[in-house]
Amino acid sequence: MQRSLSRRRLIMSAAAAAATLLPAAACAKKNGEGAGGIGYAADRPPVTIEFWYMPYGGPVQDQAVITETEEFHKAHPNITVKAVRVPWDEALTRLSTASTSGEGPDVTVLGTTWVAGFSSIGALRPYSIEEIAAVGGEDVFAKASWSSSHLITSQEITALPWLIDIRALFYRTDVLRKLGLDPKEAFATWDSFEETLQKIKASDAGVAPLAIGLQNNFGIIHNVAPFIWGAGGDLIKDDGTKSMLAEPAAVDGVTYYQRLIGLYDDPKAMALSSSDVPRAFAEGTGAITIDNSQSVAEFASDPSRAGLKAGWSTAPMPAGKAGRFGFLGGSNLGILKEAKHPEAAFEFVRYLTGKASQQRYSVNSGLWPARTEAIEGTRLATEPEYAAFREMIPHGKMYPSVSAWIIVESVIAKDLRELWSAPGALGRGQVQAIMTRTTADIDEALRDPTNTGITP
Repeated sequence: MQRSLSRRRLIMSAAAAAATLLPAAACAKKNGEGAGGIGYAADRPPVTIEFWYMPYGGPVQDQAVITETEEFHKAHPNITVKAVRVPWDEALTRLSTASTSGEGPDVTVLGTTWVAGFSSIGALRPYSIEEIAAVGGEDVFAKASWSSSHLITSQEITALPWLIDIRALFYRTDVLRKLGLDPKEAFATWDSFEETLQKIKASDAGVAPLAIGLQNNFGIIHNVAPFIWGAGGDLIKDDGTKSMLAEPAAVDGVTYYQRLIGLYDDPKAMALSSSDVPRAFAEGTGAITIDNSQSVAEFASDPSRAGLKAGWSTAPMPAGKAGRFGFLGGSNLGILKEAKHPEAAFEFVRYLTGKASQQRYSVNSGLWPARTEAIEGTRLATEPEYAAFREMIPHGKMYPSVSAWIIVESVIAKDLRELWSAPGALGRGQVQAIMTRTTADIDEALRDPTNTGITP
């Protein structure tokens, strides 16, 4: 702990020292932009770097990436960025191979849950203290996002936060209005949330209470985790040594969430993956769903669809007895240890994490920026449909950044499938039995610190 504190002081000191430079340079440092003595200077030879990114959406995100590479090249004419779109379902395998073959990209997007695994096998080039200071230091990023920037047992920062996946409720305003429900009260707590679902189910609203997809296991984990935390439980211990899923609080949270699915979820939504649910919700499936901020822009682009035309809005996740929590994930930016042009790669990372790029990219793509100040002056800060996400950011929580998390997540996805395939609400004892088995499987995976789930 003392070493970690010492490193943090060094980083803060370096950032403070950078801020004492000439005013223009100081402004550039604060915003994470500009040359500032490190990176790839303008008088160096032209190079081309490769950037791998994974899609959160379709053409909208692709165009947002292209825009950023073009804007970056205008500011750095001697660096050309070749952007390569890598589907999420291929990304882990391709990055695993790239990390050992030396034939991968210079800069890559990493899911926040992958950072620890790739860090533990030495695949990522650590960012120096000076580089961290050059992007503005730890404090310019959302606090929860920074927790995914490094392996939990290490002080080396290996992946800088880029985008945030924060979840909130989306709901049909016409359904709540018909039932005379105030959304601030309807979604305030677990009790009021379930009462709201009961009233929708008992009404003649013509729509099921919930739309939650059950066909991609990892999306399910992200939805159930806030209920585990809200009950006062956790998935694993903070030090990454032991599963906590069989503990009473975690069982309470899972039992509550499984009951919601068993009693109130639309069967049509159950047959979908979580990524397909937003479109189904927009077309009229379910009165309430859980999704990230990207759907705000997507829904606003075509509000004439059956599920949207009578009105929709967002609300924070309901609070459990331990408080309000939301899953916070997203994407970080890593430089591979075998990068051919590491200094030019850092220049691009510095640009993408800078205020101007973060603002432009987030507005263009609908994704939330990891840099806290980047929402200032954008629709993310002003439009009411984004208010729930602004409120959820401080309540967002990430999974512990442990090297075996990819394995842990796979175990949870496999073992908990029985919960979601049940033909109704299960009793607490039935949930406890499943969670006990899951805990034993996770603990076995955690015994081997080299078991990362990354295979070249």
